[in-house]
Amino acid sequence: MKIEETRNTPAVTLSRSECVFEITGPSFADNITNIYKSVLEWIEKEIPAIECELNCVFKFDVLNSVSYKNIIEIIMRLTHFVKTGKKINIHWYYYKNDEDNYDVGKDISELFNIPFKLIKF
Repeated sequence: MKIEETRNTPAVTLSRSECVFEITGPSFADNITNIYKSVLEWIEKEIPAIECELNCVFKFDVLNSVSYKNIIEIIMRLTHFVKTGKKINIHWYYYKNDEDNYDVGKDISELFNIPFKLIKF
């Protein structure tokens, strides 16, 4: 699945065959839930068949509260698959001067029992 980035929606690249899971860019559109609904559907359909170690990349410029809620749901679902034996890691990127995004990532990392890296860039 590939969704192109817009001015207020992230780029989404998900591929079971290439072992890619990336959501990057701005995430603050009014209809952002539609994008994340597609991601959740992909997770339910593709993750059970994945055989690689999947590094899930989250790299946001801007993240609103609706996006945050959807990201929590995504990581909750990914955590479920970790419990079934899938090798899934979360890589949360934040700009070196963006304390808010760092704090969001840190808070999420403390909510779930899933391998989680906070990566400054």
